[in-house]
Amino acid sequence: MPKSFRITSIFLIVIFLVTACNLPLGRTTTPSAVNEQTIIAQTVSAAQTAMTTGTIPFVTSTPFPTPTQNTGTPSNDETPASTPSPAYKVGFITDVTIPDNTVFQPGTAFKKTWRLKNAGTASWNTNFKLIFVSGDSMSGPASKPIDQAVEPGATIDITVDLVAPSVSKTYKGNWMLQTDSGVNFGVGPSASSAFTVVIKVEELFAITGVVPSVAPATWSGACPVTIKLTATLTSTGPGTATFYYVTPLGDTASQQLVFSAAGSLTSASFDLQVPGSVSGTVQIYVDTPNHQLFPAVANLAISCTS
Repeated sequence: MPKSFRITSIFLIVIFLVTACNLPLGRTTTPSAVNEQTIIAQTVSAAQTAMTTGTIPFVTSTPFPTPTQNTGTPSNDETPASTPSPAYKVGFITDVTIPDNTVFQPGTAFKKTWRLKNAGTASWNTNFKLIFVSGDSMSGPASKPIDQAVEPGATIDITVDLVAPSVSKTYKGNWMLQTDSGVNFGVGPSASSAFTVVIKVEELFAITGVVPSVAPATWSGACPVTIKLTATLTSTGPGTATFYYVTPLGDTASQQLVFSAAGSLTSASFDLQVPGSVSGTVQIYVDTPNHQLFPAVANLAISCTS
């Protein structure tokens, strides 16, 4: 076989081996420029050796590097858009009158005043209204004008006349403002919450009036004599009243009247023994619940003849 044919055959075999050793075989890699130069240099060297010695050398291939995947989380430099402030919004400042859970007796009239701030971006004009929206109205109006222009950032005191209901319990009224175009607004981030008035109605037990009575109020005759004392007491509600009579002969023993509801009751008679002539007045001291000597009097005049 001619020498040139052998050399050509060896050269082709070397090229085939080099190419086969660096096939991807399922890998997806990209050879670098350095690896490509290394492969070419090995191929040329192998061909030169083959032409010189007539042998087929073994060529070692350099593996291609595996590309590194980027597992980092993409950065997000976007800033969420801020929610614009409502044009009409109430900022609650304080309860000028009637803090929450103030106690009233049934039927008591009172004035509730809120100090409010224009926390929006638009002005309030004199046609804006305070309106009742829900809960217990407590005899208040459905609405009333605020009668004052309020610029953003300024404050206003708004008052409404109310009456404590007749039943003992806790009451809560919810109120808002309304624009001149009929849009309701109040407190909170979205200006959709009401500001409130909260009261407690309790029948506070107290004696408000007394009337003492003496029978007979005058006497002329043999002594000692027994005088009958009675008392009519008026209360604001249920409870037990303790009282005694203040007489010219001194204070009597304590008496009681039990009230099941507000109103007036007359006590059973108390027998006062009068040993001799005496004159003066009889009054009533209410020990419970008032601790009070009432000014009403009953006159007493006893004249003993023996």
